[in-house]
Amino acid sequence: MRAERIVSAPFGDVGVPFIDPEDIAAVAAAVLRADGHAGRTYVLNGPVPETPRERAGILGELLGEPVRFVEQTADEARAQMLTNMSPDAVETTLAILGDPTAEELRISPDVEQILGRAPRPFAAWAQRHIAAFR
Repeated sequence: MRAERIVSAPFGDVGVPFIDPEDIAAVAAAVLRADGHAGRTYVLNGPVPETPRERAGILGELLGEPVRFVEQTADEARAQMLTNMSPDAVETTLAILGDPTAEELRISPDVEQILGRAPRPFAAWAQRHIAAFR
């Protein structure tokens, strides 16, 4: 990404509501410090579905230069993911990214209910980490 300004991912036009890792950490900290969460299950996701192509565009806007999106085939993505993920995790991830269910696309209210604020969009994560892409 830094050298060639290329982002590659499968399913370039399929959006899912990815969550900012800092929101995950904030929710974890909140539920560990407060009563009433024992035995509860929460769905944590971001505020809107965003596609890999859209995320590449956001990075380009923040960098002030074009970032080209190259769509991987599922087989290319699988091969890359298998270098650090189990086969079961790869297949599950590809299924969610390529053909998310209605439940996987549903925006959960849990982050906002726990933190008292909406989950952050990808652009907020990218802005905080843009130096890593320069």
